Amino acid sequence: MRFIHKKAVILIVAVLTVFLLATTIAQGKYRFVFMEHVVTTLLTPVEYVLGKIGYGIRHAGSFTSDIMTVYRDNQALQAEIAELRQNNVNTTEILAENARLRAMLDYKKGAPQFDFVTAQVIARDPGTWTSIIMINRGASDGIAKDMTVVTAQGLVGNVISVYNNSAKVQLILDPRSAVGCLVQRPESRVAGIVEGSSANQQTPHMVNIARDADIIKGDKIITSGFGGIFPKGLLVGEVLDIVNDEGGLLKYAVLKPAVDFDRLEEVLVIVRSREPLPEAVTPAVPGKAMQPGQQQPIQPKGAGR
Repeated sequence: MRFIHKKAVILIVAVLTVFLLATTIAQGKYRFVFMEHVVTTLLTPVEYVLGKIGYGIRHAGSFTSDIMTVYRDNQALQAEIAELRQNNVNTTEILAENARLRAMLDYKKGAPQFDFVTAQVIARDPGTWTSIIMINRGASDGIAKDMTVVTAQGLVGNVISVYNNSAKVQLILDPRSAVGCLVQRPESRVAGIVEGSSANQQTPHMVNIARDADIIKGDKIITSGFGGIFPKGLLVGEVLDIVNDEGGLLKYAVLKPAVDFDRLEEVLVIVRSREPLPEAVTPAVPGKAMQPGQQQPIQPKGAGR
């Protein structure tokens, strides 16, 4: 019993002592440097570990947030790049179209004797790629059969079929085509027929030329106006080579067309011409040299071949 009393007394004294110490420390009267050092020494590793863990958690959260930000920025940049590429394609296409249309407008201004309708090439038959094209203008636009079709570079062909809102155009590359032409060079003015070549669809031939006719490489070939379809003076092409027909009195010229038929996108249809009809020509005798200024008559397609 006495022992219990002693324990109680000791406990009470200890509690009072702790209470007094706590009160004193709280009032800032005393500093227990040793105890502070012990507590600091014991808690510092714990605080370090906890700080590292907290930093890692904050860093991981920040890193994840940065990744999501980079991902969103990357997606936005990808979309912007795709849009810029499409805008670049559109701009390039618009510039190319403007250049073509500007050239056609300049051509129209330089040919006031003609009334034109502008048309777009909307189709080509794979089987007749170098023979027939379809344009998006037809009878409702004033287009009629046999009207001449050109570009700013030269002669394309003529209309062979007309529908309400479209028409078929036969190119001068078609072997069934026949265009009355002549050499533009003033010293020559040799006439003949330009038709498509079945051997090489990209190089039409000027045929029915007398063997001793004055025509040379580099000569420009223009329409003669004979036949009632093609007006006079349209550029057809340039002479690449002269070939003598075997066993005959004639020769033909291989031409490079003035028009790039693989790149046809827009054309001009001549719906009205104020060109006067060409004067009659004096027939030439095959094998006889042409005089300067004289024109050889246009023969039916296939004649003399």
